[in-house]
Amino acid sequence: MLNFLNFRKNADGCAVVLTDDSSSRFAVARPAAGGKPEVMSYGEERTGGDAKSLAAALKGFGLRGVRNGSTLLDVAEYQFVAVDAPDVPEAELKSAMKWRLKDIVGFPVEEAVFDLLAIPGPDGAAFRTRSLFAVVAKSETLKGRVAKFDEARFRLSVIDVPETAQRNIAALYEEEGRGIVWLYFDESGGLMTINFKGELYHARRLRRKNENILAKHAVPDRRGSGTRDGPLEIVSADIAEADAEGREEIFNRLLLELQRTIDNFERQFSFIPLTKIMVGPEPEDTGLAAFLRANLALPVEEPTLEDVLEFAPGMLPERRDQWRFFHLFGCALRSGAAAQ
Repeated sequence: MLNFLNFRKNADGCAVVLTDDSSSRFAVARPAAGGKPEVMSYGEERTGGDAKSLAAALKGFGLRGVRNGSTLLDVAEYQFVAVDAPDVPEAELKSAMKWRLKDIVGFPVEEAVFDLLAIPGPDGAAFRTRSLFAVVAKSETLKGRVAKFDEARFRLSVIDVPETAQRNIAALYEEEGRGIVWLYFDESGGLMTINFKGELYHARRLRRKNENILAKHAVPDRRGSGTRDGPLEIVSADIAEADAEGREEIFNRLLLELQRTIDNFERQFSFIPLTKIMVGPEPEDTGLAAFLRANLALPVEEPTLEDVLEFAPGMLPERRDQWRFFHLFGCALRSGAAAQ
């Protein structure tokens, strides 16, 4: 059975494949007993967007015939939104959420597939409002994805999203009893997340490549989404290709948004002390981390993934690959096992 999302932190590891019209990428990872999680292999091939091209890539990767694989949705294919949970028994929660989402999605709710992720409150205390993340996609989108991978002989057991993949790597950098902010940019835009005790408490997209199903109903303002101020549209190329003046303008906009988000978060989740901000990985040093370090009270660090991940011999990724495969590595850390 396919899970839209699988929030269990499975100890078996996973094979993750991500494909689009120009390339296919994969990563295979597993937890290591008493040590760092291990990335066993990863790679990329230029391919077309059809199942035949994907099958050829999977053969080259040595992944054809996988029965419990995983993939990630593109940012335009789903919405990740924080909502207050209805006051109903746990057994009725998903049914009640379906009708709450009916007023949000831009298509009949019967065509939607969604999953829920709890936002925990403080330990041993009653939280004022129980909140959840709802992840919503069109059923036809997921069915099309499954059919394509089935035809290529890579059976999906989990379809995941970058927010939870980023959470998985951020959790490896957490300090006990402290929250961590993570800021990452790729071709789709920026993703800012906040972790605490291995759980995701905040997720904000700094750009949506295309209008998607819930664009007008993004994360509530109380979580610092900035939605009513309009989206902050920045992709990795905007930073890399800007001249010095342009970069300074982008960095100042990011600084303002980070300060607003952190201030809002600390008011909402006063029981979570934030310890640092991680920026990257980046394909090259853009100066963003240094700029934020000079202008924020919280420490700002740049990740080096070999500090928290073990890579198989000969597989240590260069800086650009750490950026390119970041969310694939994160997804591979906890989803269903890849069984040949």
